[in-house]
Amino acid sequence: MNIPEEFLTNQVFDSRAIGFNRQLISPQLIKGGQIEGSNIGYKVFPDGKVWVTLDGPTANEVKAGYPGNMVDLVKNEDGIWTGTIQYDAPGLKQLIFYVDGVRIINPLSPIGYGWGVGINYIEVPDPEQDYLLIKNVPHGTVSQEYFYSEITGETECCYIYTPPKYRDDLDTKYPVLYLQHGGGENETCWTDLGKVNFIMDNLLAEGKIVPFIIVMNNAMMQMNKDGNPVLDNSQYNDMIIQDCIPFIESKYRVIADKKHRAIAGLSMGSLLSGEMIMYHYDVFGSAGLFTGYTYPKVFNRGKSQDDQLKVFDDPETFNREVNPFFGAIGDREPSVPLFEEERKMCAEKGINYIQKIYPGEHEWRVWRAAFHDYAQMIFRD
Repeated sequence: MNIPEEFLTNQVFDSRAIGFNRQLISPQLIKGGQIEGSNIGYKVFPDGKVWVTLDGPTANEVKAGYPGNMVDLVKNEDGIWTGTIQYDAPGLKQLIFYVDGVRIINPLSPIGYGWGVGINYIEVPDPEQDYLLIKNVPHGTVSQEYFYSEITGETECCYIYTPPKYRDDLDTKYPVLYLQHGGGENETCWTDLGKVNFIMDNLLAEGKIVPFIIVMNNAMMQMNKDGNPVLDNSQYNDMIIQDCIPFIESKYRVIADKKHRAIAGLSMGSLLSGEMIMYHYDVFGSAGLFTGYTYPKVFNRGKSQDDQLKVFDDPETFNREVNPFFGAIGDREPSVPLFEEERKMCAEKGINYIQKIYPGEHEWRVWRAAFHDYAQMIFRD
């Protein structure tokens, strides 16, 4: 073969697809027709136990679970390994598999993206979060868009959620929320893991929110440094303002003013959103920081913490221009003390900062709840 460089480096081969339905065990893998009454690859029980399977006829040892709780799976005559894992709290959970000491991705369990790699995960449903379930309501559309970025010098990908009526009522224009993921994640995570599109569908069906569009970019930017791609999101906010917003406003029916633009994110994306609103509240009229801060932790962009916080010296202007200003965190998050410091600082300076604490750690259970509440606050004239 003689594959041209333009093929070897073309981004089309970095595009991936994920299925919608549960993963079934192939009939070719089993002789008896079923395993424990089902051909599904995994099952979650009411008590939080999770039954998993793995196809490994030549494996000698298989372990599954999460850090601090790995269990040995048992192999049957068909070479299918099975076992049960106990989780002690609901939410989206790590599901790790080791085959003969090597960590692998199990095709019989849900596959997503996190920590910078493909991952297995499991959902232990939280009965308090029925708002993310798929219900018989009108559903919006999640589209995948591509635009060239002058900042990165490459084509970038973003996911767009549009409300159910977007394609029918062609005269209506919509506000836009630019929603950021966390470190080691990408543009797929707010929909695939966060279920943000279904949360939106249900809130809209219940009449609890103003219809709006959501734009989800990849903040783990790959910049070319000396001919090599490196992760560098130091210009992410510039990319959003200079490349993404003009693209969205040229292609989608949006209300193109700051009052109808909001910025929000989780963890790393929250820090980026906090930085964005501090320097660019002329572009965005609201901010949601889900496990993140404007103080005392900021990104090192060659600017000091005092420089970033100067905007708080004029609380009257900030409160008028940024509304709502919302922060959220899990009650078992290690950085809760930083969250409390920020609350005190904002109170002392007269900044209107709405804060909520949810059950959970540094996890999607918290961020889903935070989005659910924040969505009901924004774009209300």
